[in-house]
Amino acid sequence: MLTALDHIIIGVLDLEDAAQVFSQKLGLTVSGGGKHPTGGTANRIIVIGDTYIELISVDTRVEAQQSMLQRLDKGEGYLNFALTSNDLQADSAAIRTRDIITVGPESGSLTTSDGRSRGWLRTDIERPDLAQHYPFLIQHDSTGDERRLRLAGWQTPPEHPLGATKVLSATIAVEDLGEAAQRFQHIYGLEPSEVFTGDVDSWDALLVSFLLHESLQSFELAAPLPTFVDPVDTSVPLPEPGALAAYLQRFGESLCKITLAVENLAASKRYLDTHGVTSIYRDNPRPILWIQPDQACGAAIVLHEFTPDLPPDNPLDL
Repeated sequence: MLTALDHIIIGVLDLEDAAQVFSQKLGLTVSGGGKHPTGGTANRIIVIGDTYIELISVDTRVEAQQSMLQRLDKGEGYLNFALTSNDLQADSAAIRTRDIITVGPESGSLTTSDGRSRGWLRTDIERPDLAQHYPFLIQHDSTGDERRLRLAGWQTPPEHPLGATKVLSATIAVEDLGEAAQRFQHIYGLEPSEVFTGDVDSWDALLVSFLLHESLQSFELAAPLPTFVDPVDTSVPLPEPGALAAYLQRFGESLCKITLAVENLAASKRYLDTHGVTSIYRDNPRPILWIQPDQACGAAIVLHEFTPDLPPDNPLDL
């Protein structure tokens, strides 16, 4: 069964610079990472609850995937995300019964500078490219607190000065919401929500959400609101009007934002202001804060204050 958002992948040009940006400016503390034995990449890890953000860069260019090099040529930002499976063999087989091409399960590993390693099994949809629009499935060789300990570099994951406690959702930009919802439902065997607007996050989008019931996380598909004007400036940042259409024009169907839960939104805003981070705060229909992509290595991040009393079956309030 697909149970959670496992991790979010952000491609960066300079790994140490990116780690400093996230740890010092954004208050999302980096605590682990290493080098992959294949693929020519290295990473740093930010553990948030049971999910993690992976900052990844090219370590050996001749070994790196062409898709990653092409994406980074357009700038830093989201590459993809992974869904946690508690039975990867069964989930992979179920996807194949729906006539979907998969690659895997295949084993992977990462080695730290002091020689310790952790491993996983991974299944990709259609192709094993790191930068693409279909999230892959993963099952780690450890679970629970042991998994979090290994991810954080064999130490207790640190708390984050930003106040982040959980990754709530990951959002994929798509051209045609109805077609994409049917496609993703067919691939992953998950039920889409009813269509809803982006008003709760103060952006011009129509969305559907796929709930991962065990973790109460979701991934979303977001399409631009209909317009008769093509985006002129493809660098306009989310959540500005026309930005989602511009994002699609520049990057195609792909991950465009994530949403984090924080303990106290006002305190998070004070932290960002103190550290010179440009953000957009909106309080209607409810308080939210956007960290703009140019402040976070090309990654748009939305902050919601966590309110556990909200009903878990509402895709807007996960």
